[in-house]
Amino acid sequence: MTIRAKILQTILYAVLKVSGWKKKVLWENLEHVRPGMLNTQKKAFYQKLLKNITRDAADFITKSRIYSKEDPRFEIDPASLPVLEKMKKGGLMLTAHFGNYEIIGPWLVRIGVPLVASYAHLHPKILDNWVYSHIRSVDKYNYSLFINNPRDIIKTLDANNLFCLIADQDYRKPRFIPGKLFKKLVHCNPIPQFILEHRPQTPVYICWLNSQNDKRILSAQEMTATDGGEIFDKYHLWLEKQIEKSPEEWYGWIHRRYLSTQKSTEIQTS
Repeated sequence: MTIRAKILQTILYAVLKVSGWKKKVLWENLEHVRPGMLNTQKKAFYQKLLKNITRDAADFITKSRIYSKEDPRFEIDPASLPVLEKMKKGGLMLTAHFGNYEIIGPWLVRIGVPLVASYAHLHPKILDNWVYSHIRSVDKYNYSLFINNPRDIIKTLDANNLFCLIADQDYRKPRFIPGKLFKKLVHCNPIPQFILEHRPQTPVYICWLNSQNDKRILSAQEMTATDGGEIFDKYHLWLEKQIEKSPEEWYGWIHRRYLSTQKSTEIQTS
């Protein structure tokens, strides 16, 4: 990290820790997935997660994120090179809120992958505009897309772009794909199913970053699947392995990943 990034991380960490940012959500998720976990363990988990997320945020905001072949911190897993070459021809890519996932976008763009990433609007609007224009862009190319109509995704794929979906979020609309993460029910985004129904030959990939000391290693794998349910079964197996290796680097802990299924359970048992 640069000195500027380290200073920003220190400030961000202090502010988030003092405010108790997302602490309640983390507690609820840990109790749901890991019942019996001691409060002292939860506190240590929370502090480690805050250190990781503020490190990644500071690294990204200060534009240390911009990949270049001369930067020794960035490496590509050699086994992933053939997959990354295939991704240059388009398809569907899934990733998660794992590690410094925001770096993946500019990195892929700079190695020639025609990335188009789905994103949700942020509030307030001034923050949304700043993130769209300055954060999720590289070399004056903005790779973010707000989906007004699912047909826009098909147009994106037909133009041989790689459509990226962060797929570890709770889906709160009536039409969802059921799945399981750590043996707990979750509601998943139906976009992969929509894509395969309209473009059944679409290749599907998973792309992610691993941290090794100060290095960031880009990895990718191709997935064979015939429907959305199979996609999420394989995706969750991959995600579980990543979380088990580095649990405090999955920032899904501070999202309400299980909210929809917990509400459904409460309704059924009441």
